[in-house]
This record gives sequence, C-alpha cells and structure tokens, in this order.
Amino acid sequence: MKYKRSVQYLFIKLYNLYMKKFLASLVKNKYALYAAGGVISAALVIGIFIYNKDAFIKIWTEVGTGYLFLCTFCAAAIYVSMGLSLWEVLRAMGRRINIGSVIGIALVSTTVNYLVSSFGVSGFALRAHLLGRKKIPLGMSVTASIVLTVIIYFVLAIIILQGSILMFLNSNATPKEFAQNFLLIIGMTAVCGFITVFLFNNDFRITWVRKIFRFVNRLSYKLFSAIIPKARFDNFSQNLETGINFIQQKKGRLTKAVLYVCADWLFTILVLYFAFRAVGVSVPAGVLVTGFAIGMATTLIPILPGGIGAMEIAMTAVFAKAGIAWEAALSATLIYRFMYYILPGLVSVFIYWGLQISNGKSDRVDSFKKSLENVAHHKIEPTDGEDLCGKN
Repeated sequence: MKYKRSVQYLFIKLYNLYMKKFLASLVKNKYALYAAGGVISAALVIGIFIYNKDAFIKIWTEVGTGYLFLCTFCAAAIYVSMGLSLWEVLRAMGRRINIGSVIGIALVSTTVNYLVSSFGVSGFALRAHLLGRKKIPLGMSVTASIVLTVIIYFVLAIIILQGSILMFLNSNATPKEFAQNFLLIIGMTAVCGFITVFLFNNDFRITWVRKIFRFVNRLSYKLFSAIIPKARFDNFSQNLETGINFIQQKKGRLTKAVLYVCADWLFTILVLYFAFRAVGVSVPAGVLVTGFAIGMATTLIPILPGGIGAMEIAMTAVFAKAGIAWEAALSATLIYRFMYYILPGLVSVFIYWGLQISNGKSDRVDSFKKSLENVAHHKIEPTDGEDLCGKN
C-alpha cells in the first residue's frame, strides 16, 4: 500500500513538473506566435499593394481630404463614446472618477486589445489595472467590463440583423452570406445570454466564479509555483458582488450607457462609410454593415494583431462581390484601418504615459494625506533636546 502511494506521488510530481515546463514554453512561444502573426499580416498587405501598385497610386492621388477629416472626427467620437459608456456604468455602481481619465483608460485598453487580440482579455486586464490605480476595486472593474460586453455584443447583433434585412430587401446577398450573418448573430446572442445569466443568477455566478478561481490557481501553480491566497479571492468576490448588486438595483441608470454604446458603433460604421466616400465610392447600407460585421469578426483571430491582413482581405472580398472595384474597396478598408486602429494606437501611447504620470502624482498626494492624518490623530512629542522641527 505504501509502495503504491509513493509511486502515485512520484507520478503526480513528474506530471506537475512536465505541465509546468510545457505551459511555461507555451507562454514563451506565445510571443513568437504573435510576432509570426504580425509578419504574416504585413506580408499580406504589402503583397496586395505590390500586385495592384498602379491602381492604388491613382486612387490615393484623388482621395477626398474633407472625408478624411470626417473619418478622423468619427474615430475620435468612437473612443469618447467608449469612455462615456464606461463612466456611466461606474456611476451606476456608485463610483465617480474624472471623466477625462475614464476616456483615456477606455482608449488605451481598447487599442491594446486590438494589438493583442486575445478575445478581449488583454484590454480587459489593462483596464482593470488602470482603474485600480484610480481606486476602483478589481471586482467592480470586472463587473463594469462584463456589463459593457453584454451591451456591446447586443447592439452589434442588432446592427448585423439590420444589415442582413437590408441586404435581403436589396437582393444583394447569397444564402451563404445570410447564413454567415445569422451565425454571427447567434454567437453574439449566446455570449450575451451567458453573461446576463452570470449577472442575474446568483447560484450560477457563484459556481462559475469558483470554477474560474480554481482553474486560475492551478494554472498559476503549474507555471509559477504560486497560488492566489483565498483572502484575496474573497475580497475580489465581495467587490464583484457589490458591483453586481449596484447594477441590479440601478438598471434604469444604464440607459445612457446603452446610448453611448450605440453611438460608439454608429461612429465606427461612419468611419468606414466616409473612408469609401474619400475614394469616391457610395456603398449601400446593407453591404456596408455586412462588410463591417465580417471585418469585426476577423479582429478576434488571436495570432493576427487586430486581425491585420485578414480583416482587409475579408472586407474587400465582401465589397468586391457587391460590385465595388477591388482596389477602391481595399483602399477604403486601409483608410478605415488607419483611422480606427493605427492613429488611436499612436495617440494611446501618450495617453498611457499621461495616465501613469497622473497616477504617480495621485499616489504621492494620497501618501501626503495619510501622513497628515497620522499627525492629526497621533500626538507627536519632541524628544529631549529636540523640538518638532528637528533642531536642537
């Protein structure tokens, strides 16, 4: 019996060692995978450019600068709307922070997520970190992100449904394209349904939070030989419950958040619309929304930063099928890429730097306030031969 146990123990130890090394290598290989994805993406776009060089040069020399300005304005409005929706959700949970900071956090976390398309996880973590620096507990950050995810996916599903109906009325789509659109709608509705149940069914939520905690702890132990203390989990769980209770009690206050998310998607589609207008093409609404929805789906491909390359080709193919010249469609999607992804990404570097500086100042102010509180609550007696100024 003792021999069996020792053999079992040995096998468990060997298995844990193997998993630790294997998972650690996966983490290292992840960065190589992202680099490979970036190279593939760049090669795709450069290859297309070289193949159609003359047509692209002609289109770019005739681009409408007025429409480019409108693209830039709409791109800025997108991220302002994102920030306002996050701000409204935080307000509904009883947390008030500077509106400019929230818009900056929304911009930085969203652009990071475009760079590393881990199905929203990367931006989610950065948002939680930046909100944490603004004294928002992790549980409440998670709740705010979950609520926004439901609203965002729900509104996007409605947009795709409208696009499908418009395509049906205009008879511009094949049965395969309709099927793809409705599969997207079903997928997003399923995600919304799961998250809604998570928010409003206490037993379901408690079960899943515990499952996720156990999974993260096992992964953390195998990778780093460390576990998350139960006290930290209890604190996180309590903050999560507090945030969800606020949301449940003040559902009516989320109306503005929904409107801001609708504005976010509207401005996003307008960036694409004005990009087409800049290259001299007018796109029917149904075709525009369908191409936009397919482009959004490709941004979830994990190894391609922001779906670069795949998004351009997929969207261009949809628009080319609708009778738009391939070169014009690709030029418009590249303008959309620059205005919606690259330009905000460059701006977010400076925003992040500014947030870090303001957080540093805030930490120093908090430290100074605590020092003053300590002085106010504790009588400080001078030592022999020394006054309160430290002079003899």
